[in-house]
Amino acid sequence: MSDLPKESSRTILFQFVIFPLGIVLAAVGVFLLFGKLATERHTIPDYLNTIRSGSSHERWQAAYQLSKSLKRGEAAQYPDLEPQVAAIYLQSKDDDPRIRRYLSMVLGTLGDRRATPVLQAALGDKEVENRIYVLMALGELRDPAAVPAVARAARDRESDVRKTAYYTLGEIHDESAVPALVEGLADEVPDVRWNAALALSRFDDARAVPVLREMLDRTRLSRAAGIREDQSEDVMIMAMAPYARLGGAEARAGLQRIAASDPSLRVRAEAKTALTSSR
Repeated sequence: MSDLPKESSRTILFQFVIFPLGIVLAAVGVFLLFGKLATERHTIPDYLNTIRSGSSHERWQAAYQLSKSLKRGEAAQYPDLEPQVAAIYLQSKDDDPRIRRYLSMVLGTLGDRRATPVLQAALGDKEVENRIYVLMALGELRDPAAVPAVARAARDRESDVRKTAYYTLGEIHDESAVPALVEGLADEVPDVRWNAALALSRFDDARAVPVLREMLDRTRLSRAAGIREDQSEDVMIMAMAPYARLGGAEARAGLQRIAASDPSLRVRAEAKTALTSSR
């Protein structure tokens, strides 16, 4: 998963908990690979034409650059892009997978819910990364109609897909997602169930509390495969506010202990903030 440049958006909250690590790592010097597409000024119709008729290499680059143009708000002068992008997306099924990944980003950024059925159908893509990008796009659309399909994706054999699906259900924030999120609390992979708990906490559902408590347990975090010390601290910090809100007196006592004695100054400060905010 090395072809996606690093995003600065707060949409990607934390690389270990929210999205698979490779999805958010920067590809070093990626813009240098784009040649003229990165250095010359192109319009949105230029990018669409290149995606339709360029070489495979040019097409995925143009799809990525189009997604960046839309992030900068350049779609306003092209009010009906979704049908054009959706048509290209459907035609790209057997092309370089990167084309579909970046077109998924485009469809999500456009915010046009007419893309929901197209993206839902793509959740069956054989490429794991493509399924992840589709889920990210559906999270941007926040269409309640997508909840059943995303809930099915939350049972995917790939933990990275499940992890992203639970995040997406939280972003859609429709009550119909709650049963799937509750099911995710029992996932065998720690950061998958963490995502489920964080998403469920957005519904003020106290069933998230045991997993949120787990996220504050340094001993358990130290046993999670592949997690660094700084990532452990980020996990703890992400769990604090919802735990304080939903966990009652037990949560307040636990956060007071962390605020008084955790080895990290940052963690102690965040625990104090969570306690103050929950009053």
